[in-house]
Amino acid sequence: MLTIYEKQTDLSFLQQGDLEQIQQPIDFLGINYYSSDFVEASPVSTENPAGSKPVETSLPKTAMEWDVYPEGLYDLLVRVTNDYGKQPLYVSENGAAYRDEVVGGEVNDEQRADYLDQHLQSCLRAIQSGVDLRGYYVWSFLDNFEWAYGLSKRFGVVHIDFTTLKRTPKQSAYWLQAFIASQTVHS
Repeated sequence: MLTIYEKQTDLSFLQQGDLEQIQQPIDFLGINYYSSDFVEASPVSTENPAGSKPVETSLPKTAMEWDVYPEGLYDLLVRVTNDYGKQPLYVSENGAAYRDEVVGGEVNDEQRADYLDQHLQSCLRAIQSGVDLRGYYVWSFLDNFEWAYGLSKRFGVVHIDFTTLKRTPKQSAYWLQAFIASQTVHS
């Protein structure tokens, strides 16, 4: 990676001993996944050092205009395991923003529930393929401040009225509750 990066950027910030320090074993690896980018080859240039350009797909989109591609999560989990060895993995963030509205005291966000279902199924497939996946965290429990879009994109399974701060569980919250209950083993 150093060979690739030193062609792209100034690595003078690296200090003596940094590389030895970061080579220590890790307890687990957290993976954030929302979508995959599809690209095709393009001439390498200063503005395009990777030599690629985006390709538009016909996949469903989130409110962020991100492709809904749960197969990408499966591919990523399997690739990390194959490339770096079997180690404990966590999906530390996974979710989708949609244009949620409270109608009659409810938020019907079936798209988000479907998104979560499809991505959890990809996690199950990864486990069945030998990935040591130990946990999955939905992003996010509550609608919140999104770093690039402020309060305009809603990722939460609980709707927040940003004026009154009233909280309304969305359909996806109830779906997630039922999903988790169906996975629980009672002794």
